[in-house]
Amino acid sequence: MTTEIRQRDVVIVGAGMAGLVAGVRATELGADVCVLEKGTRPGGSMYLSAGLIWSYETIDDARENVPRGDPELQRTIVEGLDPAFDWLESLGVTVREPPVELPTGETVVAPTPGANCGKIEPEAFTDRLRTRIEDGGGEVLVETPMRSLRTDGNTVVGVDATTADGEDLEIEADAVVLATGGFQGNERLLQEYVTPAIENLWLRANPWSTGDGLTAARDVGAKTTGGMETFYGHNLAAPPANVTPDRYLELTQYYGPFAVAIDERGERFTDESESDLEHTLAQDTAHEADGRAYYVFDSDLYDDEVFSMGHIGTIVERSADRGAEVIRADSLEAFEEKLYAAGVDGTNAVETLDEYNEAVRTGCGDRLDPPRTDYQRPVDTPPFYAVAVQPGITFTMGGLHVDEGGRVLDERRSPSTLFVDEGHDESVESEPITGLYAAGVDIGNVNNRHYMGGLANALVMGRRAVESAVDDRVE
Repeated sequence: MTTEIRQRDVVIVGAGMAGLVAGVRATELGADVCVLEKGTRPGGSMYLSAGLIWSYETIDDARENVPRGDPELQRTIVEGLDPAFDWLESLGVTVREPPVELPTGETVVAPTPGANCGKIEPEAFTDRLRTRIEDGGGEVLVETPMRSLRTDGNTVVGVDATTADGEDLEIEADAVVLATGGFQGNERLLQEYVTPAIENLWLRANPWSTGDGLTAARDVGAKTTGGMETFYGHNLAAPPANVTPDRYLELTQYYGPFAVAIDERGERFTDESESDLEHTLAQDTAHEADGRAYYVFDSDLYDDEVFSMGHIGTIVERSADRGAEVIRADSLEAFEEKLYAAGVDGTNAVETLDEYNEAVRTGCGDRLDPPRTDYQRPVDTPPFYAVAVQPGITFTMGGLHVDEGGRVLDERRSPSTLFVDEGHDESVESEPITGLYAAGVDIGNVNNRHYMGGLANALVMGRRAVESAVDDRVE
């Protein structure tokens, strides 16, 4: 077997949003760039999304809502989002302001209060940025997975890859930017970090993001973050529902924070209302309910709207049409029997509902165990509903530890972040791995349990990482 050897200024691994953005910015800066994509197409999971790019308007809002994330990375994203929107417009990419219409027909004003939000069309965006890379002298190689990083001592000097024809490809480079999209497609890593019950997870993302960046970087000594067990996702209709990539949005059960979520024992397992966007509820369904839960609600909620994500009854009936398990009963007695038939302890479920209703009627929902801190409304108007749900994982939140420039930190040359230096003379400065950068959700500690946007991270940090790579190369 022959080995092809190429030389480039910058290699970008992954052609999702972060990788495409980094590729275009690299050509603007005069770098000779190659973008490697493992999958059959560029666009990553962004290609499957509604194209909403959002984060919080201020760093104070971000810190309040995502307190476990890294403040400097969060500041970089919040402050970099408006300039990044302007940059996209300069490339000929249309960025629409809310309200915008989703593929499901619903109109979104903003994903969450206090959001800075714009919407792109994923397919057009992908085509536009790929063309800009190629017109700028770069290349995008699909079906070309990275096997490993090439190193010289403590410096990353390129990548080893495999071409679409199965040939070995060695690319020597001054810098490598990892933008492989997280590890949500890797069963082994999910079992290690997220949940042993991976059979009860939908992959609400592309199938190629299997932790290639994380694994390769760790092999050369990269430092990782906390929050490896956390992820962004939503609860979707559970099997036997027929969930396919074109149905991700319409089968997402966005109303979870307003419902009562119970496990198969008929018990609540988390504060459903902790996050407006349902992402903490999806995580807790995986961690606390082994990936199988039921959203319980009544006719009042059925007839309601979920912010701007649509009519709840429409979501429920759309799910039923796709084979979802939807229980409906005109009395609590009948509801109890139907829950038992579904494998849920119906007696416990009705007792749980009674306890919940009594607490929220008296304004004591926050005293429940688990507490109900928001959206305290009784579930007491028949008919009663229960929809079986299962978490869909869109991207992992833990990942590589980077500085605000996207430089991957060296575990061997960085001190512990647990060290408290007050009263000590020891330095706690971290050192980067020369030549290695990361962007998008290969980076950890932007989101950590809570969420401040995935595409915003990709957009801002894709630009930032490659700018650092080119600046460091010049220096």
